[in-house]
Amino acid sequence: MNSTRNPLTALARTAAFCLAFALLAIAPLRAQALHLGPDDVLPTGNEWLSLPDIRAVDGALGTFNVLSMQHRGLLQVAGDHAPAIQPYFEANGQPLAFQNPAWDLIAYWTPRATLTVNGLEATLTWCTPPGSRAAFLRMTLSNRGTQPVPVTLGVEASFGSLSRVTYVSVTLHGERSISQAPWVSPGEAFSYITSDTEFSWALIHPGSTAETTMPPLSASPATNARHTATLKPGESTEALFVLGVGVEEFAAAHAARALREMLDRDGADALIEQTAAWCRARTRTTGKPDLDLLMNRNYLFTELYAWGKTLDTEEVVGVTSRSPRYYVSAAYWDRDAMLWSFPALLDIDKPMARSALEYALTTQLRNTGTHSRFLGGGVLEDGFQLDEAVAPLVALASYAQATNDVAFLTAHRAAIILLQERLLGRFNQPTGLYSSLQDPQDEFQILPFITSDNVLVWKAFQGLADIYSLLHDEASAQQMTQRAQALHAAILAHCVATPPSGSVGPMFASATDGQHFAFTEMPPGSLLRMPQLGFLSQSDPTFANTYRWLHSPAYPYAFADKPYGLPGSYRLLFTTSWGIADHLTLDAGRERALKILRASDWDGGIITEGVSADTGKMDQAGRAFATAAGYMAHAICRMACTDR
Repeated sequence: MNSTRNPLTALARTAAFCLAFALLAIAPLRAQALHLGPDDVLPTGNEWLSLPDIRAVDGALGTFNVLSMQHRGLLQVAGDHAPAIQPYFEANGQPLAFQNPAWDLIAYWTPRATLTVNGLEATLTWCTPPGSRAAFLRMTLSNRGTQPVPVTLGVEASFGSLSRVTYVSVTLHGERSISQAPWVSPGEAFSYITSDTEFSWALIHPGSTAETTMPPLSASPATNARHTATLKPGESTEALFVLGVGVEEFAAAHAARALREMLDRDGADALIEQTAAWCRARTRTTGKPDLDLLMNRNYLFTELYAWGKTLDTEEVVGVTSRSPRYYVSAAYWDRDAMLWSFPALLDIDKPMARSALEYALTTQLRNTGTHSRFLGGGVLEDGFQLDEAVAPLVALASYAQATNDVAFLTAHRAAIILLQERLLGRFNQPTGLYSSLQDPQDEFQILPFITSDNVLVWKAFQGLADIYSLLHDEASAQQMTQRAQALHAAILAHCVATPPSGSVGPMFASATDGQHFAFTEMPPGSLLRMPQLGFLSQSDPTFANTYRWLHSPAYPYAFADKPYGLPGSYRLLFTTSWGIADHLTLDAGRERALKILRASDWDGGIITEGVSADTGKMDQAGRAFATAAGYMAHAICRMACTDR
């Protein structure tokens, strides 16, 4: 039925707002200050909706996106040569210069900007409550001066394009339109239409009025929503703008309406606090504020940007990143999901870790081990990678150890056996090793037996032995134990050699065919991970030689003479985030890794693929790297967490 506004609702909202301001004066929400440059962006979001690029300079939302099974990745809304949503303030009929505000994060995730201009204190908060197919922008103005001031708080929103994003952005060709939001007022629904509506988003603005335009009067469908007030000295006002998404207009408008109704009932501060409580339940502590900020932002970033729910099929899916800032965003890679992001999920949210495994062992199962795939499990980049094939088994074993969830293991026993058989199919009898086509850097490797991958297979066999023991299958457990022992011996027998330089004694080669050897580092699957995987100790002479050589002038990509240098490779000519994380686990490299970790600004605090060995500045292509964010957060916590 048609929705009309109850006149008491506005009164209730006003009362809730006044009460919230009074309560905040007594007990402000805990927040963490950020130090951002004008070119930085802040991401936030929930399982349904990603806001990946809120501009630090003015709080504008450049784009937003949802996951779509039908479109095999992200559906991204962009504005018309402008941000999708541009907030603005006015005073005395003139623009209020809301530029370069101070930013903080509420519970490490909800961004809030504050700036005082000409006696007016302006705030702007983007909040995405968990479970909602919507987000809201809260804007406030408080008069700290001595004279009354007429003010406006508003947003300009436009629908410049809709793109499908898997790695690259591909503009979709269809009709974009704007209309009154169905059965919700005041607000507008934006539609993307081919033969039918394929996607819609709505902007609901209680207490504001809007002017809409569409071609030919404007280049794209657009709206300008404004809330006006006159503030006496000491008075405050707020405006709320609710962004909803859906597969068509009713769904989008009513996603926004449901969130607006929660705002009407509880007020913005209550919903911000509820979001903060959800986030705080998924954080840890090292006792050091700088490490906590970096660790917890990236814990939350990996949960909410490496994982999410598809808008059309409502399924949990995993991706490299839900931010288009990452150059291979919105695709599934077993290794990235299960070896990098999953340990972080297990640290902070075991039910989510279970859902991630469920996805890996069902939707993605048929092509496990293939380089990369679409959300539905179909092949994106072909080519077998041993680390990808083994990743779900390593993750499953860690989950079983942490939870003793025998029911989950029992339900997925067929998948476990399939993955086990797929591994055994790569066995080479003469060497006792397991082969791969591509290496951990996602490149073809002429030598088929990659040392770090075989260590992961050894780890998987050990984990399978534990899994079968939990399932009371002692025969299979014993078989896996024997395979692990045999592989351990084979790695030591066939993957150790003396490098041509002769600068150190026998060390681990990165790859071999049983006769020839490659001596290099592959940071996404580093030789330096062997101690943390339990394969050997840090004091093992062969490992010590490996560490020494990779950090020596004999290795051309050691970067040991650079102020922020750790070993890279021919493909990764910088200090990688994996390298930093792995060095945090090593006695010999920990202090240097901590120095680099703390010195870099990263991507406004979000982990990237790496940093310059010369300057510590982030690698531009690898920004907003959600799975690596989990890898780093887990490494920090493993090194320094004090809470549990």
